[in-house]
Amino acid sequence: MSEFDLDVPRSVWLDRLGSFILALILAIIVWVVAMQQQNPIVTALVQNVPVSVRDMPEDLVFDEDQPDLPDTVDLRVRGPQGLINTLTPTDFKAYIDLSDAQPGEQEVKIQVDYSLVGVDVLDIYPDTVLVKLNRKVEKEVPVTANLIGEPPFGYLAATPIITPTTVIVRGPEPKVKRVTQAQITARLTDAREDVKVTDFVTLRDANGIVVSGLEADPPTVTMVVPIEQRQGFTEKTVLPKVRGQPAANYRITGITVAPATVTLFGDPDTLKEMPPFVETAPVDIGGATEDIEERVPLVLPEAVAVVGQQAVVVHVKIEPIEGSLTMTLRPQVQGLDPALKVDGVSPRTIDVILQGPLPKLQSLTADVNVKAVLNLSGLTEGAHTIIPIIVAPEGITVQTVLPESVQVTIVIKPTPTPTPTVTPTPSVTVTPTRTPAATKKPKAAATPTPGQ
Repeated sequence: MSEFDLDVPRSVWLDRLGSFILALILAIIVWVVAMQQQNPIVTALVQNVPVSVRDMPEDLVFDEDQPDLPDTVDLRVRGPQGLINTLTPTDFKAYIDLSDAQPGEQEVKIQVDYSLVGVDVLDIYPDTVLVKLNRKVEKEVPVTANLIGEPPFGYLAATPIITPTTVIVRGPEPKVKRVTQAQITARLTDAREDVKVTDFVTLRDANGIVVSGLEADPPTVTMVVPIEQRQGFTEKTVLPKVRGQPAANYRITGITVAPATVTLFGDPDTLKEMPPFVETAPVDIGGATEDIEERVPLVLPEAVAVVGQQAVVVHVKIEPIEGSLTMTLRPQVQGLDPALKVDGVSPRTIDVILQGPLPKLQSLTADVNVKAVLNLSGLTEGAHTIIPIIVAPEGITVQTVLPESVQVTIVIKPTPTPTPTVTPTPSVTVTPTRTPAATKKPKAAATPTPGQ
């Protein structure tokens, strides 16, 4: 009988079907166990997942005492090991949902969005944050002027003109309630003409204390402070006067005066008739070779006086006239090995063009205080191209060197031939022998004979 015989009783078919389903279940269990052994379910910690704030109501703002919200959180997750090993913080989006937040202090849960199949988030560290919120309000406050310093004597500051005159302040309700003014600052020290300032406003309370963390609309305003001159006062530019000429080959390169302007007071008609400047007494610079600084009085009409210092300081800057000089130099060698010598330098002279103050140029002497040096250190026998080093006094600039390089031929010093030493032959000294002179024999004396 065939296994699939249709004549098999129904009970036998049911038994066979049950066996088949049981076998299938067992196969699935075996496959799941095998897969779990190859890719087991594990837990891991994903650190530094960024946190954002979502759905803050437009009419709420954080309180100034709001504790710092966490920038990141850590997650404990579970899933297949192969998938867990590939996770990064960017696979998750942690956020603080403030859509249902109310003014005041409250604790809000941190939530996490992700789209990873097979991964579960078990824990969030931290899982809640403390949020302090205030209702956002606005109000209009006046803009006031904060003027620092005063104009110089003889000038007055008129009432400031501010545009716009008010600003809207927005922010947390407790802070906004404290604000009584928006302030703009201008400095009037030494101001002799209208002062115009466009700047950010500073929000202050009734005691003048700065209130920060608020928004001003508009954030900047413009203020103009008119500066007016008093009757009987005027300001004049100081014109320094000099007499004479500097020494030969020197020139004037600048004249300054301090202060550059002075305030005069006196008869209004006399002031009106004066030119726009006032001269100083002359400063004598005849034969000068250096800067001259001198305190001198001003030349004024009788009915006019100076406010403050009655004299000014004139500084006359004197400098030598710049010029140029062409000089022919003979190259000088240095650093050559003692066993070598220079056999030739081509060309034998070089020309240099020098620039500097004329008095210094006129004091220069070729090959004495201006030199062309050839550094031959480390060179061996042969022909070498050397760039001359021009040595000049301080303040003198070398403009051109012609030619830019010279050829130096170096040879080995010849070994000196030894001179033979001549040994002198001893000479015979003849000593003359003196022959004694013949001695005269004495004549015999006659001996007297007795009885004769």
